[in-house]
Amino acid sequence: MIERCIRREERAWEEFIERFSGLLYYSAKKRLQKSGMMFMQQDVEDIVQAVFMDIWEKQHLEKVKDRKKITAWLSVTAQNRALNYMRQKREMLLREEDLYKINNLRADGKGCIDEELIVGLDKCIEDFEPRHKIVLKLNIIYGKTHKEIARFMNMPMSTVATIIARKKKKLKFFLME
Repeated sequence: MIERCIRREERAWEEFIERFSGLLYYSAKKRLQKSGMMFMQQDVEDIVQAVFMDIWEKQHLEKVKDRKKITAWLSVTAQNRALNYMRQKREMLLREEDLYKINNLRADGKGCIDEELIVGLDKCIEDFEPRHKIVLKLNIIYGKTHKEIARFMNMPMSTVATIIARKKKKLKFFLME
């Protein structure tokens, strides 16, 4: 079937999609779940479709050396696509300077969010750079650990710790005024 797909036989391609779409969907979904961000079924479907499009348009099947390991190759491809998708999504969120849509993070059931805290914090940190705002909100409002923030923001944990420590000192100054 793989050889027939490489030759671009339409029926083989239909069989390929039917046979492997479940695997791609499962692999992408599991990777997204590990990322700690909320996602919709449409996100997973977009990733799966993008994988199939890349395989077709860029003839990626020709690059698979061991055809017997096609399922492993497809699973890794779907997971990598999911990671890239999440990076792109995060970058889009980080460009927004107002509230970066924190609702894309997976709710962890640690309690409800205090609206007064959000409003007060927003006023205190309005002059901070967007990245620092996000780190502080994740830590103060949503109770995320340094490790969780570092993973979400794709930055070293030491950088997260430094941002939190320095900015909390400034927050104390603002709150005393």
